[in-house]
Amino acid sequence: MTPTVSNHDPVHAIASASLHPRTTRNWISQYKLAQGTLIPWLASRGVSCRDAAVAEIGCAEGGVLMACVEAGASYALGTDIQGELLRTVTTKCASIAGYHVELTEHDVIYEEIPEQWHGRFDIVMLRDVIEHLDDTSIALRNIKRLLKPGGVLLVTFPPYTSPFGGHQQLLDTRMAKLPFIHMLPRSIFQRFINKTTTVNKEEVERLAVIRLSADRVRTSAIAEGFEILDQRYFALRPVFRWKYGKAWIPTLEITALSGLRLVRALAMEAAFLLRVPS
Repeated sequence: MTPTVSNHDPVHAIASASLHPRTTRNWISQYKLAQGTLIPWLASRGVSCRDAAVAEIGCAEGGVLMACVEAGASYALGTDIQGELLRTVTTKCASIAGYHVELTEHDVIYEEIPEQWHGRFDIVMLRDVIEHLDDTSIALRNIKRLLKPGGVLLVTFPPYTSPFGGHQQLLDTRMAKLPFIHMLPRSIFQRFINKTTTVNKEEVERLAVIRLSADRVRTSAIAEGFEILDQRYFALRPVFRWKYGKAWIPTLEITALSGLRLVRALAMEAAFLLRVPS
């Protein structure tokens, strides 16, 4: 089925709906990030959403995916391991905003890729997800199966060694929210983790084991047969101005300095366009 584009302002529709404030903030920031940064980046490298089949792995509230529909995607699939989120939140957001997208619960590492997805997609989005996946190479290998020859995977994530790469801001202890505190010796950082009562404790511990770097993503992508179409690094992430409702927060790109390993390690965001050879 062809996605339906709304005939009204989707941001206004979401903002005016009776949604949890976190849902509203997340959807709008995702949508505006895609419109203002991700889709233009793809376009600058000759990759258009128009008439494209697009998938987003770990789509959460679905704002990025729905922006792709607005940009003309002919088919849109969103997956997430949180099936309840898709059923109760993402589906509702799609209805309010006026888009048709297909949503399904799926784990890109531990579940088989359905046959009907093989080689179907022109674009796959993996935004702030890859750092949570236990095996980067397996994730990229499975996602490659989704893409057509010449298809493009867009990946963004905060490297573990960046100021908040440990996702310590998810913990409910004040000290744990400090930048770089996750880089303390594990035994010390674990004390901060143990003090939290949030459901995010286990995820913060997993990230401390995975410790994903930009260099590992690049190396794994090449090993899995992707071409590096483009890569970018940011000291201040593009999403900040929308996520925190602060238009004055600038996007600070440091790609020109990315030949330095320290810059790649400390960047708050690493972003890659990976292409399957034609």
